[in-house]
Amino acid sequence: MEEDFTGDVTVDEWRKLWKDGKTDFINPELSPMFTKHVNKMLNSRVKVKTLVPFCGKVVEMKWLWDKGHEVVGVECGKEAIKDFFAENKIDYSIVDVPEVKGKLYKSNDGRIRLYCCDFYLFNSAIESGFEAVWDSGALNAVNLDDQGKYVNIIKSLMGHKCINLTVADELSVTCEKLKNWFNGGFRVVESDFVKPDEKLESFGFTGLHLYTISKI
Repeated sequence: MEEDFTGDVTVDEWRKLWKDGKTDFINPELSPMFTKHVNKMLNSRVKVKTLVPFCGKVVEMKWLWDKGHEVVGVECGKEAIKDFFAENKIDYSIVDVPEVKGKLYKSNDGRIRLYCCDFYLFNSAIESGFEAVWDSGALNAVNLDDQGKYVNIIKSLMGHKCINLTVADELSVTCEKLKNWFNGGFRVVESDFVKPDEKLESFGFTGLHLYTISKI
């Protein structure tokens, strides 16, 4: 039986999904939207500090790291983080972070920092000044009642001229919603749309939009 990711899922339930290996929602390949639009996000900049919320073990983090950029992810499932480092053969260390009631998994060169914690405890006192955001489904995964809270955290983390690429299903997130959330100091542009493949359809998705959200 397929898991339904269109309804409310708690942090503990996400952790259990990772622990039990029920991660059919993970894409082991680079997102076509990422490869098509990543240059827009990086904007010819080097060593771009990039936030990946609800990061899981997405392969875009390795791609960014290979290109010399700095990657900060936030994920509640420790199995996902451990898998990411192991599968990519990246050495790392672990330190406690009491402020988020979690741990930081950091590559030996310091350019990958993955925080294992509840996203809603993460804030600009922990990490700030992000120049880019790759949201490949985090906003989609957020419970509807928590979307505004999630967006407020993202806004507080976006630094000067930050470019945020957000991929979202049209049922739970609309361009109008995003423009209302990111009003005053931000610009929202709908940049792409793809129909869901069979796998995404099985999870209840009807189509994926990519939005470019710029801090101005």
